[in-house]
Formats: sequence, C-alpha cells, structure tokens
Amino acid sequence: MDQITGKEQKNHVILHYLMNQEMKANWNGQVQTMTVLQEVPGGEEIIVQWAEVWPIGEGSTVVLSKLLARYLELHCTFVKQLAPHKIQLKVEKVLIAKKERLNPRFTITEEGMVNVTNIVSSKTIIEANMFNIPTLVRVNFEDYRKRMMVRSGEAGMMDIFKSGMERKFDVVKSTQKILFIKDATNPESYRMDAEGFLNYEDDIEENVDKLAFAARDKKIKSELILPILYKNELEEIIPIGYYFLQTKDKNITEDDLKFYQTQIAEMIERIKDANLMTTVEKFPVLDLSATGLKLKITNSSLVETLPKQKGILLELVFKLQTPFRFFGKIAWSHKEESGDLLVGVEFSGKRTYAEKVRFEENIEIIKNNGRTAA
Repeated sequence: MDQITGKEQKNHVILHYLMNQEMKANWNGQVQTMTVLQEVPGGEEIIVQWAEVWPIGEGSTVVLSKLLARYLELHCTFVKQLAPHKIQLKVEKVLIAKKERLNPRFTITEEGMVNVTNIVSSKTIIEANMFNIPTLVRVNFEDYRKRMMVRSGEAGMMDIFKSGMERKFDVVKSTQKILFIKDATNPESYRMDAEGFLNYEDDIEENVDKLAFAARDKKIKSELILPILYKNELEEIIPIGYYFLQTKDKNITEDDLKFYQTQIAEMIERIKDANLMTTVEKFPVLDLSATGLKLKITNSSLVETLPKQKGILLELVFKLQTPFRFFGKIAWSHKEESGDLLVGVEFSGKRTYAEKVRFEENIEIIKNNGRTAA
C-alpha cells in the first residue's frame, strides 16, 4: 500500500472520495460501520457517526477501511465524543492499495447456489520455530529414532531446533544443508565440498585441526546432523528439526547416510498424512471472482484452525454441477460475533482449458443473477 502523508493530499482523498460514505471501522478487534460526516477545519481531523458506542479512550487507534476502485484505509486516533452517536478522529495516516482489484467480485444472491465442501486442511500447524513439539511429530520422531538406532547401534537424537543451541545446529537450520563428518579425527573430513552439504571449515569454524584433535581425545569416529525438512501446503520447505548422531564404535558410511535420509523422507510423509483432515460439510460461498472467494465457516474445528493455515484443498460446487477441485491460499480471515468465521481464499494452481471455460461460464451466471436480483 502507498502511504499519503501530505496534508493537502489527505484532504483531497477525504473530501472527494469519503464524504458521507460508510466505512468499516475496527477498534481493538471490534468491528462496526461508521459514516464520515465532515472534515474539521484544519484538515487532519474528521467527524464520523457510529451506530454502536464503544468504551474508547483518548488516543486509541481506530482503522477505517473501504473498497473503492482501490482498497483504502484511514489510521486514526480517537479525539473525543461530540454526541451520543458522533465522534471526532484525527487522521494519522491514509493508505491506498498500489493496484486495483484485478477481477470483479460477485455476490451470491441465491442461497445454496455455490458451496465449498471436502476441505482438506491441517490438524496441527507445523512451523520452523515451534516451542512445543506437536504430539504427532514427537511420536514419529521417537519411532524413527529407534529405527535408525538399529542401523547405527548407537543412540542418536531427534528433536526440534531450539534457541541457544551450538552454532553448527543453527547453520544446519538456516542453510537446510547436511553436516556430515565421515572421519571426525581427520581435518580433511571437515572440508566437505559437495552440493547439499556443509563445509565445516568455511561455514561454521575455521580451526578444524583443533576439532579433529578433540575428536581423537573423545574417541568420536563420525558426526552427522541431518535437517528434517517439512514441505507445507504452499510447497515452502520448513526445517522443523534434526537427526544428530555421533558414533564411537564405527564410522558412518555413505550407505548409512542414504538409509537415514530415506527414513527421514518416509517419516515426513507419515507426519503429513497423519496431519491432514477432510471436512465434508458444505459451507456457503458469499462472493466469488475469477481468482478467489469469500467463505463462511461454521465448523468449530475449522473456525479455530483455518486462520493459522496458509492454504487448503477444497471442492467448489455450483448447484447441480460437477465440483471444481482447487488449492486455495488463505488470504484473510475474520471471526464474527456469532462465532462463525469469514475466510478469503485465493485460488492457486493451473486449470485445464475446459475447466477454465466452464468456470468462466459459471461466473457469468453468478453475474447475471446479481443483476436480476438488483
């Protein structure tokens, strides 16, 4: 969004576009409609009418927003209450979206005409900086750690990345590369020069001779830190944890490494499968465009989990038609006083030509229905 800071520019926007206009007002998570009545002489304050009296104090922030050709926001501070339903606000900032809406949005006027069903979403949000390890992750970590211990004969560690760890763990997390020191007593092993692997000397610590000497002293033969990389619904790769193994009985071989990598990949797929749930209820689509939709969610589980997610799989059903299956990014969400959740979904992924034509035909029907209703 572009910010308008000049006093004259602010005046121009308010006087020419917002006078006597209803705007959505947001204060402290509460929402209502306010109408701009007039501008106070001096140029940076406005008088607005509100329907609901909020227990608001001087200096509190109120955000007014409206979709014109572009989305616009006024960031205001509360000055005073002039009458039961009139207040004075100081306009601190005016923000205008850089681009106009690319596709017109059409309201669904006929109940049940367009619904969403079979929503595939995540039960638990898995992130790079988890403070608490989710149960399904913890169970799988322990299961696969034991499997890998059968191969190594020595106890490795599988855990999420935490703050305050040794630098080598931080580097593995930030680069998403493997740290593999085949012979910990040989300085050359710390100079790994292969794609996808860390060079200990270049990336972590220069004094590898000292490290090799310390490994001989501690009788450490090999060392491995494998990042556990989770791919989320937007195909973003997230380093959620690591497998760490220091051996004293035998060296870790390339075959051992391949085995551990295969086990990690299998574990990630198991976590992903166990973390998905399908909600078969139908939810009404409130409005629709060629690139997205607004959805009303009444399922209590989805009301809690969807705002934390980045994307979902869904079936979009036009009345008496074969469903469209989409991947959708969660663009925004808002919980209503009723407890229902409004969700903005942006379509992602490609459609076939036939699907595109059929979808556009349905958009045209929605458009014409809206004209008829009007």
